[in-house]
Amino acid sequence: MNSEDLLKVAKPSRYLGGELHSVIKNPQRVKLTFALAFPDVYEVGMSHLGFQILYSLLNEIPEIACERVFAPWPDMENLLREQGLPLCSLESSRPLKEFSLLGFSLQYELNYTGVLNILDLAGIPLRASQRDEEYPLVIGGGPCALNPEPLAHFFDLFVLGDGEEAVPEVCRAVMASKEKGEKKAVLLERLAGIEGVYIPSFFDPEYAGDGRLRRILPLKPGYSHVTRRVLADLDKGPFPSRPVLPFMEVIHDRLNLEIARGCTRGCRFCQAGMIYRPLRERSPRRILEIAKTGLESTGHDEVSLLSLSTGDYSCIEPLLSSILDHTRGGRIAVSLPSLRVETLTPALIQRILEVRKTGFTLAPEAGTERLRRVINKGNTQEDLLSTLERVFSAGWRSIKLYFMIGLPTEEEKDLEGIAHLCREALNLARRSRASAQINVSVSTFIPKAHTPFQWEAQSFPEEVERKQRFLRRSLDRRGLEFKWADPRVSLLEGIFARGDRKLSGLLEAAYFLGCRLDGWGEHFRYDLWEKALSQSGLNPSFYLRARDLEEILPWDHLHSRVSKSFLRQEREKALANLCTADCRQASCNGCGVCYGVDGLSNRCAEWERGSELSSPPPKKTHPSLPVRRFRARLTKAGPARFLGHLDFSRGIIRAFRRAGVPLAFSQGFHPLPKIAFGPPLPVGYESWAEYLDFQVWGDFLPEKALLRLNEALFPGVEFLALEEIPLPFPSIFDNISSILYGLSFPGGLNTDADRLAQFGKADAFRVSWARKKKDIDLKKVVESLTQVDSVTIQIRMIPSPEGALRPEEALGYIIGWAEGQKPRFAVKKIQVCFKDPQPCPTRS
Repeated sequence: MNSEDLLKVAKPSRYLGGELHSVIKNPQRVKLTFALAFPDVYEVGMSHLGFQILYSLLNEIPEIACERVFAPWPDMENLLREQGLPLCSLESSRPLKEFSLLGFSLQYELNYTGVLNILDLAGIPLRASQRDEEYPLVIGGGPCALNPEPLAHFFDLFVLGDGEEAVPEVCRAVMASKEKGEKKAVLLERLAGIEGVYIPSFFDPEYAGDGRLRRILPLKPGYSHVTRRVLADLDKGPFPSRPVLPFMEVIHDRLNLEIARGCTRGCRFCQAGMIYRPLRERSPRRILEIAKTGLESTGHDEVSLLSLSTGDYSCIEPLLSSILDHTRGGRIAVSLPSLRVETLTPALIQRILEVRKTGFTLAPEAGTERLRRVINKGNTQEDLLSTLERVFSAGWRSIKLYFMIGLPTEEEKDLEGIAHLCREALNLARRSRASAQINVSVSTFIPKAHTPFQWEAQSFPEEVERKQRFLRRSLDRRGLEFKWADPRVSLLEGIFARGDRKLSGLLEAAYFLGCRLDGWGEHFRYDLWEKALSQSGLNPSFYLRARDLEEILPWDHLHSRVSKSFLRQEREKALANLCTADCRQASCNGCGVCYGVDGLSNRCAEWERGSELSSPPPKKTHPSLPVRRFRARLTKAGPARFLGHLDFSRGIIRAFRRAGVPLAFSQGFHPLPKIAFGPPLPVGYESWAEYLDFQVWGDFLPEKALLRLNEALFPGVEFLALEEIPLPFPSIFDNISSILYGLSFPGGLNTDADRLAQFGKADAFRVSWARKKKDIDLKKVVESLTQVDSVTIQIRMIPSPEGALRPEEALGYIIGWAEGQKPRFAVKKIQVCFKDPQPCPTRS
C-alpha cells in the first residue's frame, strides 16, 4: 500500500497523535479549549520542553482541554489544500477555528511563515483586525515575544516571559469573559490587566520620514509599557511528570529536565542570558523526583540536564552522581548539552563516562582572548585546551566547538585565531587518540533585542561569505570538520530579530509567494524572499544597520526587566575590552532585575542531606545468574500499523524499560539492549504474528513480565506469547519458512478466477518486478494462493534472497492489474511458519 492509498483510508489523527500520555477531553465538558501550536514540524516542536510544560499544566486544569498542532510538511499541506480540508488538532482532529484560544510558541524568527501557514490552513484570517468573536483568540509566547513587532498585526496578544502562571491567568480571564458574553474589545481590555500580557493593538507606532520610529503611542490609559513575567521559584512551578512520548524519533529524543533558568554570566551577545534573568536553580530534591517519575513513565534511555550553562549549576556533581547511581543498572546515560569550557571538570567527565559517552559541545565563541573579553565570555585558550585534553584522554573520539563570526570589533586576527585554536585543539587531541575529530561549527552574529549589542550592525551576506571562505581554507585539514550557517538565512533572522511592524507586509508577501519551513535548508527559498523584499519596498540595510543609542527601538515599550542603562554600560565596557564579573561570584552588577518591588533575586540550589533518590537503585545481577533468551509474538494493529519499523522498535524497547524487564546489554562504549526484531512490516499492514527475541539477566518470570509489558504498551500492540529458547537458537530471520497474509478489499474483489487457477497450475510464472527492476519467478516466492470469499484472499509467501516481494505486488502480477487500477485494500499478517518447531505457537 503506497502513501496515497494510506491517505485514502486513514483519518488525519492517525499519522501522529495517540502517543503515550497525550490527553483527549470531551470539549462539551470543559469551559475552554486551547490549541497549542508550534510553527515548525512535529519533530522539532515535540523536542521543545516549554511546549510540553504548557501542554501538561493546561490539561491538569479540569475546565481546560489543550490539544496540539504543528506546521505540516509540504506534502501534507498540499493534500489538505487539494481536498479542501482544514488543519486540525492532533488529539481529536478538531478544526482549529473551533477552539477558544490558539497559542503559538515563538522560538525562532524563521518560523514566522509557519504561523501564517497554520492560520491560513485553519481558515482563520491572518490579521487580528479581521477576526471577531467567532474566531479563536491568537496568542504568542516564547523568546521571540520580547520583540514581536513583525508579528503584531497577526496576534491578539503576547505573553512576555514565563508562561507557567501567566497562561492559566489568561485562560481564566477568557472563561470569565465568555460567561459574561463580552465582545472581543472588552476581553482585550480585561487581559491587559494581567502582568506580562502585551496587547499590540493598544499601541500605535509612528514613523519619521526616514523610516525610524518617532514614537510608540499608548492608546490605553495606564498601559504605557509591558513588563516581562517571571516565575520566581521553579520548585513552585509545574513540570510534566508524564511527558508526551512521541512514537517517531524527534530532534531531542530523551528525557529533558530543566535544572535551572536564567544565567549570571552576562555574555553580551546572548539574548537568553538577559531575558531569563534572574538565575533560578531547581532544587536537587525536585530534579531527582522529576527524573525518577519521568524515566518510569517514558522508558527513555537518556536524561538531559538543561540550562543555559549546566556546568554552573551549584550542585551539579552530587546531582549527577545521584542520577547515575540510580540509573546505571538500566544503562541510562546522562548528557549535559550546554557547558562552558571551564566547567567541564574531571569529575563530571568521569561520571558521564560510567554509562556511555554522550556528545560534548564547547562554545569558545571567539578565536582570541581579546574578543572573548569584548563579548564577556571570560574563558581562555588554556581553559579550552586543558578541557579538551581531559575529554580525549577519557576516551572520547570527537567533540564539537562552536564559534561566531561578525562579532562587534572583530578583526582579521580574530578569524585567524579561530583557525589557530582549532588546529591546536586537534594536535592536542591526536596525542591521546590518533583518530580524534574536531567538529567546528561557525554561525553568524545576529544582534538581538534586550542585549548590550542590540545597537550594533550585522554583517551582510557578502562579508560573511568572505570570512567563511577564509575559515574553510584555514581548516582544510583531516580531522577538522567545518560547518557554517547560510548567510542568507542569517540575514532574514537579523531583519526580523530587530524588526518593526512594517515587516508584516514582507512576511505576508513571502508567505503567499510560497515560503515555508524557512529554517530547513531544503525548503528555504531565498529567491522568493528577494522577490517579497522587492514587492514590499523594504531595504535589508535599514534593519541590519547600527542603531543610534538615542534611537527609539521597536521594543522599547516592552521591558525585559534588564535596564537599558545597564545594557548601554555593558556595551561601553565591551568597546573598552573590559569584562563584567559573574554576579553570583561577585557583587551585584546592577542590571535592574533583582531587589525591586517584586523581590526577585538569584536562587541558587543547595545539596541537602537525604536529597538522594529515595527508591533503591536497580538491583545488580548476581554473576551466577545466567543470561536467558526469549521469543515473543505480538500484534501490530490499529493506529500502530502506521508506525515505521524503527519507530515501532523504539516504542517496544521503551515499553520493556517501563515494564522493568531486566534486559541484557551489549558491551562497549555504547551498550545496547539485546533485542532482535523480525522482518520489518510495511507501513499500513496489520499483524497478528510479529516476533522479537530478547535476552534477560537471571531473575525473570515470563508470566508476570507478559502482564507488565502489555500494561506498558501503546494502542494496537499486545504481547500474545513468550517462550524461552536456547541462546544458540537460529534467529527469526534465518528460521522463517513462510508467512501467511490476508488481503481484504472493502469494495469487493472483481477478478477472474481463471487467473488464480492458472497461477496455481503453472510450473513457473515469470514477471518483471518493477520496484526492484528485475525478473523473478513468482512460483518461487508464492507458496499458495486462496480466495476465501468475495472480499478476501490469503497468500502464503516464501522468503527470497532476491528481496521481500510484498503480497499485494504478487497478487497484482497474478491478476494483471494495470497501472492505476489497483483497488483499495488492507493487508494483515496472519501467521509465520518456522523451519524448526515454532517456539511461540499461534493462538486463536
